[in-house]
Amino acid sequence: MATFLHLSDTHLGYKEYMMDERENDFYESFNEAIDIGLNEHVDFFVHTGDLFDTWSPSNRALNEFKKAALKLYNNGKIMYLIMGDHDRPKRTDEIASRIFDFLGVKLLGINSIENIKVNYSGEDILISGLSNMKGLRKNFIEEEYKKGNVAAGEYKNSILMSHQGVYPYFISEACEVDSSQLPQNYKYLAFGHIHDSNLIDDRYPVFSYAGSTDLNSTSEIKHYLKYKKSVNLVEITSGNVSVQQIKLKSTRYQNIIDSDFINFQNDLKSIVNQKRDNDKKPLITLTIHGSGDRDLVRKQIKAINDIIVRGPLFEKEIKKIVEKPNMNKLLDYFNAYFNDKNTAELADKIFETIKNEDVDSAYKLIKDIMGIGNDN
Repeated sequence: MATFLHLSDTHLGYKEYMMDERENDFYESFNEAIDIGLNEHVDFFVHTGDLFDTWSPSNRALNEFKKAALKLYNNGKIMYLIMGDHDRPKRTDEIASRIFDFLGVKLLGINSIENIKVNYSGEDILISGLSNMKGLRKNFIEEEYKKGNVAAGEYKNSILMSHQGVYPYFISEACEVDSSQLPQNYKYLAFGHIHDSNLIDDRYPVFSYAGSTDLNSTSEIKHYLKYKKSVNLVEITSGNVSVQQIKLKSTRYQNIIDSDFINFQNDLKSIVNQKRDNDKKPLITLTIHGSGDRDLVRKQIKAINDIIVRGPLFEKEIKKIVEKPNMNKLLDYFNAYFNDKNTAELADKIFETIKNEDVDSAYKLIKDIMGIGNDN
């Protein structure tokens, strides 16, 4: 029997709203996840990408991870990880996490699937890794999964680590692969990239997005309020997998409040009085509808010491806020701007390539689309 902790999308160094408190929150939730694994005496750790918030992390973010890696090293634990889209260098440079390989940090699958065999408690386990494959690399994902599927067929216990958007677990236009393309010979598919956790364990292979360890945007609040942030404690033995989602207690409470000039104080105070998992001040995104004295509102908010308020945003009209379901990704904005599907898809493809590849690859893509030969 082997046990491991699956965590993902820790985004070390992210400073949400340029607040020092929020940067600290990401370090604290990451360290809590590490401590959970150590307290549960797991055999190893699996991190499925976006370890850092950027491919060139700050010295502090590097130091925070170094301290965690030292803790794992001193306890004889290895962390297997892959790159997320935030981790992959935009230019030729060293990958930040690979600096710590001497501490037992094993980076897998940089540009193609990579397989290693480990043995715990007398049982062989195949661990495969495929880092995020955006841009031109996207075309190779299915073939790499097929290679991994062949390798996994030779093992009773097997784990695939991958950092991709998978449909239908996310909106199709933002996904790299369809669930029908996932390799079926693995026992546990450990995925990163989507920040809301998702566990499908009623069939094999067991599939899970571990989810991010902290909230990166207000779009995650709805899921967080219902399920909290968590990590996966996984047991794998003789071809069987069981998963326990362990909730993180260090996550700062967040919520969104739509109120008015009369009721906003009571709405905020009700949040302060709620029982929470920790003593951190709640972070509230506040919108106030209607008309009133805005300066007085700001003074009254400052007087509530036990809460952090983003805003407030003032809306003159009292109206119900309706989420726009079709404006959740960049392609939607290209469609709205060009009013032409083909042009929008072209713009989106070029943007993704420039964002995730070097400039030469972007030029090649544009030339291929326009039918311009390399000799022109």
